[in-house]
Amino acid sequence: MLDRDSLLRRAELLRRQKRYKDAEREVGVVLQLNPEDVEALIILGHCKIDTKKLDEAITILKQCLQFDSSKDYVFYLLAFANYQKNDNIKALSFLREALSIFPFNAGYFALAAHIHIENKEFQLALDAANQGLSFDAENISCLNARSTALFRLNKKAEAHDTISEALSIDPENYITHTNYGWHYLEKGKHKEAANHFRESLRINPNYEYARHGYKSSLKAKLIFYRWLLQVNLWMSNKNKNVRISLILGLWLLFTIISSVSEHSRWHSVGEIAVLLYFVMVIFSWLGNSLANLYLLTTPHGKYILSHQEKWAARMVGICISLCLIGLSYCELFAVNYLFVPLVIGGMSFIFNELAYPLIPFKGNNRIVLGYTTLLLGIVCCIFSFFNISIAERVSIAYILLFGLFIWTGSMRGNNYI
Repeated sequence: MLDRDSLLRRAELLRRQKRYKDAEREVGVVLQLNPEDVEALIILGHCKIDTKKLDEAITILKQCLQFDSSKDYVFYLLAFANYQKNDNIKALSFLREALSIFPFNAGYFALAAHIHIENKEFQLALDAANQGLSFDAENISCLNARSTALFRLNKKAEAHDTISEALSIDPENYITHTNYGWHYLEKGKHKEAANHFRESLRINPNYEYARHGYKSSLKAKLIFYRWLLQVNLWMSNKNKNVRISLILGLWLLFTIISSVSEHSRWHSVGEIAVLLYFVMVIFSWLGNSLANLYLLTTPHGKYILSHQEKWAARMVGICISLCLIGLSYCELFAVNYLFVPLVIGGMSFIFNELAYPLIPFKGNNRIVLGYTTLLLGIVCCIFSFFNISIAERVSIAYILLFGLFIWTGSMRGNNYI
């Protein structure tokens, strides 16, 4: 006769060993005997979460609640699955249910803290982490959340002490090393950050957050990227409305400086301000790919960059190089075709966002717009050799579509660091 408890213990052990198919097979035997076995459904739902089948997990776990709504762990798993789906509102709702049933689990508070950090609610995150630590003073997830919240609240000494405590408790925790790395990056110490990211990747080579941090620490050797990184990390601590206000305010400031200085003795100041603004905009969009282009020349960089990042960097580099060559040619030989190299330079913004390998006119509306703009740019460049009048007309259409492409990207709030 089949022993239900033995099957479930074996299934849970297999799940912890990441042998998910074997675990599901053991659970399936139990569910054949009793489709309403809640403990079996919980293990099955957990397997689905671990294998990123989140919708299936949520369906199974909600089924558990129909049979027994008193299990706090089911609500926690539902919270975690929704958190993985970036639905923080539902995640917090399920967490509240879990905590109302059992308010003494540090892990539940740790998840709440991490959700509040994503929502930029740093004081709430700190409160949740502290509550969790009151039940388990050595909970690594709570300590990591606490250090991040403290750092965001500009309590850097306390943050450093907390992350050091987490590392002393578990020196082999890759998440702690990753958080340590990001803390160092925010301080502008890219060498120390790289050491922690390397250690994190040694422990878990597949942890993308550490990989992203390691790439950022390597690129931070470049002065312009270091500045962009600091600005981006500072902006990331602000909510959406503050970020939009800062961007619009900066644009308005440069516009006012340019207008006031245009008809005064400070005319050169206005020109410098406009130039600085355009340089800042260009680097905020293309800085990541330009830094990746540098990484391609380094021993470690070319291995850590993805296929997408490598090709985006190459295409951006080619477009900018051709643009600079074209501008130099126009200047040296007094050729009045400046719009052609500028069109080529504009293409770098589009190549920066396309997926590689290129599949023309496949993707969402914005990607189709990008390909259409690229086609007009290529037509403009070709006709510049044969009929400059047609090339100029095409360039007008190109500029309009290019402006729309940039505007839609800005509205999406892309992050290019």
